[in-house]
Amino acid sequence: MQLLINLLVSSIILLVISKILPGFEIKDFKTSVIVALIFGILMAVSGLLVGPLAGVTTFMANLVKGIPLLGTVAGIGAKIVLFLINFIVGSIMLCITDLFIKDFKMRSFGVGIVAAFLISLVNACISTF
Repeated sequence: MQLLINLLVSSIILLVISKILPGFEIKDFKTSVIVALIFGILMAVSGLLVGPLAGVTTFMANLVKGIPLLGTVAGIGAKIVLFLINFIVGSIMLCITDLFIKDFKMRSFGVGIVAAFLISLVNACISTF
């Protein structure tokens, strides 16, 4: 059930981004569901490759967690690094998704970067709740 909810939320996020970001075009809601599904699969596969990097980042932050100030800075830094990794990989995966779906178009890689940033930002906000 959670997977379907995530797919629906991702579809809505993509559709909203297509309405506000010039050069990021999704034909309709059905297409946004397909884009969200393929994008999600690509992100899951890339997570298997990038996951160890995220694990090392988290591990290193946990090593210094107990040290005053340094632990706080490391924890914040780890979150920022994980956000950046997710955002960079997301922009690449959006470009790959664009190759597979006829009714989904991105004008440039820069548009993909902005879209991936917005997707990562919304997902980061949602995951805090």
